[in-house]
Amino acid sequence: MYLFSTLGNILFGGMISRDPSNRLSYLVLDTEFADSDYWANNFNDLLGGMNVLFNLLVINNWTECEAGFEAVTESKWTRLFFFAFHIAGVVMVNNVVVAVVINHFIDQWDKQHELNSVDNVAGEAIIIGRHAIFNAREITGTKTGATGDYVARVRRTSQMGQQAFLRRIFSRSSSDGSGVDPASVS
Repeated sequence: MYLFSTLGNILFGGMISRDPSNRLSYLVLDTEFADSDYWANNFNDLLGGMNVLFNLLVINNWTECEAGFEAVTESKWTRLFFFAFHIAGVVMVNNVVVAVVINHFIDQWDKQHELNSVDNVAGEAIIIGRHAIFNAREITGTKTGATGDYVARVRRTSQMGQQAFLRRIFSRSSSDGSGVDPASVS
């Protein structure tokens, strides 16, 4: 936005004002820009330019805003500036920001859902969130000689969710019957 605000200040700075001695002020009077009282939306300074660009970013009556600048420049080429900002600011940057926010929300939703769910792995363990409660007498078909119930907790996994990792540990699906691929254990 800073780049476009600076460029707008260079191209359109001082053109839109309510100053009666400014000959360009009269060109704006018969436009939707003036009818909507968008006089504060100008590129006369950096913050005013940021205001214009923010209105364009949220697609707030940008055609009326553009009409005022087109009137004072008396050129249709003004549309190119506003179209370029629309492509760069709205289509690209705004969509990337929205995508990042939605992706983060979905990740947090999945983590919260995983922490609140309960899974029973074929009599081997009960998985609640990132904890697995199991009887140590027999684990994945191997008699251990230990007695009592234990709790296993996963702090962090890099490639799979915590519950998926615990399910994998307490299942008998791997080739050696341990439920864990030896190559994945460090």
